[in-house]
Amino acid sequence: MGRSISRVILSLVIIIITGCEHPGIDSIEPPTPPPPPGYSVLEKTIRSRYDHRAVFTWKQYTDLLITLSDPRFIVLPINEMRKTFDQARVVVGLRHDIDWNPFKALEMANIENEFGIRATYYILPTADYYGNLDKTGLDRFNELDSLYIRLMLSGAEVGIHNDLLTVMIDHKLDPFLFNQSEQLYFRSLSIPIYGTASHGSPIAKATVPNYQIFSDYAQAESIEYMGKTYSIGERSLSDYGFEYEAYFVPFNLYYSESGGRWNDIGGFSSILSKLRSSVPGDRIQILVHPDWWGKTN
Repeated sequence: MGRSISRVILSLVIIIITGCEHPGIDSIEPPTPPPPPGYSVLEKTIRSRYDHRAVFTWKQYTDLLITLSDPRFIVLPINEMRKTFDQARVVVGLRHDIDWNPFKALEMANIENEFGIRATYYILPTADYYGNLDKTGLDRFNELDSLYIRLMLSGAEVGIHNDLLTVMIDHKLDPFLFNQSEQLYFRSLSIPIYGTASHGSPIAKATVPNYQIFSDYAQAESIEYMGKTYSIGERSLSDYGFEYEAYFVPFNLYYSESGGRWNDIGGFSSILSKLRSSVPGDRIQILVHPDWWGKTN
């Protein structure tokens, strides 16, 4: 209980310091007091493990944001995009799934902040940056509390990257109770959670998408994996505490660089061209993984 109270106090202190104005790039500097010593140790570990995997440069991301800064676009976090319809403009939902590297996500949020653009960042509870997860449960790295708060204070929406099939099958934990704990955790940081986005984990690729854990989208009552049967679809999206699943927010165009490759044979330049040729009334979801960005050579 004491730790939860401390997190709430930290959130309030940061909000008071930054004020009520729309935060600029300076306002998402490390909070006061600064992150605990373990933060820098964890950052060094994660960056040494994953930074080298980047295949796109920050200059390219800036080019994407310049394109989206055209007044004919409305660029929104997914929770706002799902409620926004405008036949006179192109409505874009900008989404980031943080699979490996939350420190790259914070860099990305800083760049978006310079353009006055806001997005949604989905945090993955089964990722190694998040904590130690095994059959006994999850031991979170609370050193990253401040990072999640800083994302929220940048104007971004924070959501949960759903990998509940892995939680259930690989770690033998109740997915409903596990997710309930995650909801409480973010609530303790004063971070509202509205939505989720399904993670393409190895187990999901071998069975069904993670969103089929919800009765809203399940196409069967159970799945088979490694000779065992697992029940799915027992509770709804709302039962789990979510208002939306990102893949089921209405859109007619979808661009993503999953796996470090854009879903267009022409690559990044073709994506930019298609964005520029989009027409009023289009609804576009763009999925960008911070993990693939920040290439330096």
